[in-house]
Amino acid sequence: MDDYLQGLIDSLSSTDGMARMRARETLVLVGDPAVPRLRALLAGPDKRVRWEAVKTLAAIVDPGSLEEFLGLLDDPDSDLRWLAATGLIELGPRAVRPVLRALTGASLPRGRLEMSRRILGDLFADNKVLADILSPLMQVIAGTDPAVISARAARALADLDRATGRPPDPGVT
Repeated sequence: MDDYLQGLIDSLSSTDGMARMRARETLVLVGDPAVPRLRALLAGPDKRVRWEAVKTLAAIVDPGSLEEFLGLLDDPDSDLRWLAATGLIELGPRAVRPVLRALTGASLPRGRLEMSRRILGDLFADNKVLADILSPLMQVIAGTDPAVISARAARALADLDRATGRPPDPGVT
């Protein structure tokens, strides 16, 4: 299996688009055994290979890739940010808390804000409780004042913790 899996991983760097797509689709079927190798590709220098890896991980819907997806929300490449956001959306409500935490920092790059708005907007559309919690943040997330966005994200995180019975997040003030 290792050689076969490595062959699929290697095909993600092919110049043949159909070969890449077939490898990606097969890796999705392979699932969990492919995840560590796909994650390793995310740090590589080749944008196309990174794109293929993110797209594959998003389709696998691997909760363990959540941190990698969050990190890619700050990637300079908008295509990779979009795919990472798609991966977080595919993870469903379990992505809300980490996305909110990512919005509570002092530094809020534009790409992270745009993709966070997309993620949270998609996830709260089908959940009335999330909509109530996230509405105040969604009203300001398109703005330019990071302090206001960060404060609203911290408030939403506290409200989410209260609604789910979790203890308050000590990392957010």
